[in-house]
Order: sequence, then C-alpha cells, then structure tokens
Amino acid sequence: MAHYLALRLLVEIGGRVPLAILDAIAGAAGTLGWWASRRIREVTRDHMRHVLGPAASDGDVDRAARACTRAAARGYAAFAHLPRLTPDLVRASVTAFDGLDTLIEAREAGRGAILVSAHLGAPEVLSHAAPAFGLDFAAIAEPLRPQRVHDFVQSVRAVPGVRYLTADLGGLREARAHLAAGGMLGLLVDRDVLGTGRPYAFFGERALMPAGAVELARRTGVPIVAVWVLRERGASRYRLVAERVALPAATGERAADVDSGMRALIVALEAGIRRAPGQWTPLAPIWSGLAAGREAGTRFDNTRPYNEGDGERTEPHDG
Repeated sequence: MAHYLALRLLVEIGGRVPLAILDAIAGAAGTLGWWASRRIREVTRDHMRHVLGPAASDGDVDRAARACTRAAARGYAAFAHLPRLTPDLVRASVTAFDGLDTLIEAREAGRGAILVSAHLGAPEVLSHAAPAFGLDFAAIAEPLRPQRVHDFVQSVRAVPGVRYLTADLGGLREARAHLAAGGMLGLLVDRDVLGTGRPYAFFGERALMPAGAVELARRTGVPIVAVWVLRERGASRYRLVAERVALPAATGERAADVDSGMRALIVALEAGIRRAPGQWTPLAPIWSGLAAGREAGTRFDNTRPYNEGDGERTEPHDG
C-alpha cells in the first residue's frame, strides 16, 4: 500500500513540478541515498567493478556507482512526467537517433524485430519514441507486486498505439503474433526478473540471464536489435542508438543455438552498458552473493581478471 501511495503522489504532485527542478531534486536524493545506504553502496560498487574492470581505481568505481544511484532516482522523476510526454515533446527531446534506418528496414521487410535494451539511461522513453518515429511497438512488461502497483504503473506508461504484454504464455502468443505482423517487440534483458534465467558469463562472471529474446528470435527468425536510450545533458534530452545483434548461424540444435545467441547478445549488452556505465540503474545484485559477501567482510582480489581460467568464476575467492 505504501509503495502504491508513494508512486501516486509522485505522479500527481511531482508531475506538476517542472521536470528540470524535479530532476535536480531526484539527483540530489540519489546521492544522499548512496551515502545513507550501505547496501546500495555495495551493490552499485560491485556492478561498476565488473563494468569498469579490475584496473579501475576505487575512486573511479565510487564515482560511477554514485552516478548509477543518481540515474535511478532521476528515473522516478522522468516517470512522474510520462503522462505529459506527447509525441511532439518526444521528438524535441531526442537529440539523435543513430541506427533508426536499421529499424525502418526491419519494418519495411514486414518481419518485425526484437528490440532489446537494459535498465540503462531512460528505457521508458523508447515506448514513447516508437510511435513518434512510426514504429508499431509492443513491450513485455515486468510484473510488479502487488497487482495494484502493477496496474498503476501500466496506466502511467500507457501510450496510444503501444501495447504492454504480460510475461506469460498468453503474452508470448501475442508477442509472436505482433512480430508476425511486422511489429517491434521490446524487452529488457539485463536482469533475471522472472527467475527463469540461465547462467552465462556477463562482464566475465556467471550471472543468471534471461534467454527469452534469443529463444524467440531463433523460433521466429526475426532480427534482434539493441536499442539504448542514453541521457544527454539536461533533464529531458536523450540520444537513441540502435545496433543489429548478429546471431551466429543456427545449427538446428536448440540448446546450442540458444547458447551461441546468448553469447552474441551479451557481447552487445556489455558494449551498450559500457557506453554509459553511470547510467546503469539496477539496485539489486546482478551477480548473486557478491554484495552480501562484501557486507559480511569477505575481501575480493580485484587484481585477478574476472574471466581467469574458464571465464566463468562462480564463487568469490580470498585475496
């Protein structure tokens, strides 16, 4: 109930505050939250240590980790203003859309495309930008609990001409029909929110990663395109980047084809996050156990490459 009321107040009251002011307040709150919460510090430090690599200084890691927390808080400010984001405002806010021709080609070919992204920058803007650029867009919605919160968030996200599909068998059938009609289907692929992920090396260490986008692409034959919505300077300025993800040729062996596709997808995902590490906003651990281990006093040897040996370290080691 408290979560629902907080979100409703954010939209109904915060949405009336000029976005530039609300964005600045959110950024300051994010910085304060980073210093106030040991858990957030440990999680974001761990994420940035993976992204920046073991050669990055502690100062660089901390600066990027604080930026991640600010970006997460600024995402709430942008959410509060979603109901007021008209197509004209979207077009005015997009400073560049690199690779738009890739999506136009997929649309004109009539087979659609699977658009993958991450909790990076402002992914919510993609659903608003798609109709403004003439793209028939649907998205797989992350389920939220309780149901009242989910319903409210979906009502705020609602965009004319855009559908949000549930992450279940019915939603999957709708997604395949949408692709078959030449539509664009959006998914966020950097977190295993449904608990169905498989272990793959992500920034050099095994993490549970959702394979649904690759499985769907293999079954339907539609292309995968990575789309990043990166914040530029200012409260509402974004640069969009679309890049085709080249999957290896299918062999007919389903498990092997999914694995090879996932490796290609993760390479693209890592490259996208490295474009703007401080805009990667997950505040829950991606690599299970690392943040908890650090809070328990475990020391990690960050001079050793994450992918030393077989490329997939599963347990922390003492330095």
